[in-house]
Amino acid sequence: MTNLRRARPDDAAELTRLRGLMVAAMGGDPTTAGWAQACEAAFTRRLAEPDLFAAWLVEVDGRAVSSGVGWVEEHLPAPGTLDGRRGHVASMSTEPAHQRAGHGRAVLTALMGWFASLEVPRVDLRATEAGRPLYEDMGFRVLGGATMAWTAAGAAGPGLGFALGPATPR
Repeated sequence: MTNLRRARPDDAAELTRLRGLMVAAMGGDPTTAGWAQACEAAFTRRLAEPDLFAAWLVEVDGRAVSSGVGWVEEHLPAPGTLDGRRGHVASMSTEPAHQRAGHGRAVLTALMGWFASLEVPRVDLRATEAGRPLYEDMGFRVLGGATMAWTAAGAAGPGLGFALGPATPR
């Protein structure tokens, strides 16, 4: 039996496990010392903020096989965009044996419904090539511009899927 439900703080370990699959698929190492504990703690803390953070799980026969998370952040208003709130979708992950069964679409649809219930006017995400067709089908489009990130000396890179170029201050 397949069940889609909103995750609770006690689902943090399963969300971390599924996020680890995504991390590995994107070339990261989910076995890095301390990562799983930090991720699980972050899920537990953030899931206690139901108006700012949400996650959905798809369970098959009682076992979580797919998940995704979303959160609301507040940017400053801009002319033409007086509501500066933005949603962000991340950690979309489905176990390989359960891919192409509609689980990711179900999770994304639930997340988009949550954002709609909060009247969030814009939702952003970073897509992998594998996920891009789903996101485009759901109305997402590639934006122009140049996303940049600064990382403190000695800190890990800015995140999955980013290649760091030269960062020489002028």
